[in-house]
Amino acid sequence: MNHKGPTLPSRPASRARAAAPDGLISESLDSAPVGLIVLDRAHDVRLLTRRAADLLGLDTRAKRIGTKLLRLLPRCRGLGPDAMTSFATAVTEAGDEATQLLLTLQPGDGPRGTRPRSLSLDMRPAGALGWVLSLEDATQTRQAQDWLLEHVSTDPLTGLWNRQHFMLMLHDVLLSVRQADPAPFMVLIGLRSFKHLNTMMGAATGDHLLRLATDRIGTCLHEDDMLARFSGEEFAIAGTRPNERQCTEFCRSLIEALATPYLIDSHLVTLNPHIGLAQAPAEGCSAETLAANAAMALLEARSDTATNMCVFEPGLGERAQRRRAMEFDLRQALERGEFELFYQPQVDVHRGRVTGLEALIRWRSPARGMVPPVQFISLAEQMGLIGGIGEWVLREACREAMRWPADVTVAVNASPLQFESGDFAGAVADALASSLLPASRLEIEITENLLLRDTGTVMGTLAALHAQGVRLVLDDFGTGYASLSQLSRFRFDKIKIDRSFISPDDASSQNSAIVRSIAALGHSLGIPTTAEGVETTTQLEQIKADGCTLVQGYVFSRPVPANEVSMLIDRLRCPASQEAA
Repeated sequence: MNHKGPTLPSRPASRARAAAPDGLISESLDSAPVGLIVLDRAHDVRLLTRRAADLLGLDTRAKRIGTKLLRLLPRCRGLGPDAMTSFATAVTEAGDEATQLLLTLQPGDGPRGTRPRSLSLDMRPAGALGWVLSLEDATQTRQAQDWLLEHVSTDPLTGLWNRQHFMLMLHDVLLSVRQADPAPFMVLIGLRSFKHLNTMMGAATGDHLLRLATDRIGTCLHEDDMLARFSGEEFAIAGTRPNERQCTEFCRSLIEALATPYLIDSHLVTLNPHIGLAQAPAEGCSAETLAANAAMALLEARSDTATNMCVFEPGLGERAQRRRAMEFDLRQALERGEFELFYQPQVDVHRGRVTGLEALIRWRSPARGMVPPVQFISLAEQMGLIGGIGEWVLREACREAMRWPADVTVAVNASPLQFESGDFAGAVADALASSLLPASRLEIEITENLLLRDTGTVMGTLAALHAQGVRLVLDDFGTGYASLSQLSRFRFDKIKIDRSFISPDDASSQNSAIVRSIAALGHSLGIPTTAEGVETTTQLEQIKADGCTLVQGYVFSRPVPANEVSMLIDRLRCPASQEAA
């Protein structure tokens, strides 16, 4: 029996089965989320998938195979002029290296205000055959990158640039400066009192205060100025001004804006701004050098109570070294017993008798000699040493006062930081108990700026001191904000008129009129008034005529050490002294 083998398919059937994979591949490429374009060496299109056409905004019915890509680009509705130029340049300059582009597409017919879309283009050589272009919608990726960049580069509380991004921008600014351009500057702003306010008033109030301060800084800026928040209490500004005078005027405007009291929850709150200024290129050509010099100037400004600002100069480096050396010695001064108290009398101008003495601290340093308080008190506050030093002053002043006549008081100055610690009333009670000094013979002098902080701790401490029987004195009256309102908020036992209102012998009567007004106010409230800084007999006679109750100043005595106080009291109480006064 003759058997035939299996029947073989005809050639047309074989071709039909071979075409199926080609259709599957074509359909798969069209359905892929990434668009593909294949170009030959002449830049003719050999493949353009449906996804690529959609991304470019091409009519899917148009014939594309064999067309030069540069002729197709003008038909792409998604490409704007800039994106089209970038795309065309990448094609014409294509070589043997891969090229990546990020193109911004036109919003098209989307809703009004729709953000532009981003298209990622990756063009890679395919040997001698041509190039393969892959297209991908990168809109969400780009938005995520923008969001990440914004949050990595900004301070979340204020929305300002952070330190890292600010320094990068400052670096670019300094690189782009030409010789004829105004010199760039950098300002560092420190709000030294903010940390204590934040602790006492709470983080939410502190955050609100920082945002208010940010707004005030913004009102002083020029359009091209850069503003950043470096840390909790420190801000940085970079910009240009024609000369140093305008830079310093700008800094003064910042201090004035930031120092004006803030109204928060019906309370007035004050910040204590300090500013360090550095200019390029004289004070530093790199961003790092300029920032370091501004920081050095800010450090110096913190000790300049007159202006609260400092312009960097080369000598600051040496001063900074001396400051560090002083910090080292100051930390050891208390335990080494290097502090002393001097006393200056307060004299009743009508009776010519010493009614009290103000305790004034001095530092007898083995290396520096006698150091006045103006040179180290501010530093002690910054270093957190003022609490220990203040308690020593209280104990020593109370102990010394027990040696004086029973009708003579002792006055001790209190730092705002001592009040805000919350332990000051207890420290006063301990000093009185250990010395056996009656509370009525101790006066605590505070400045009105302390009251403007208006924290519960401050007012609670004042009330506790008053309950102990301690006398409270409002010092430097007339130099702060809302002076009259302070007298209505708390009962003070004495007002001290700031020495800036004591006129020189040849001055006009304007200051005298201010002194008369304060003295009259004190008289109407039943509060004695003390005039500080009276140096001459002419000033003394004027103070008497203006109605002040007490006088403190060189006209009677300079501050003297503790062992001379008894002789000083006796001398000022004798008839000859009264006649001389």
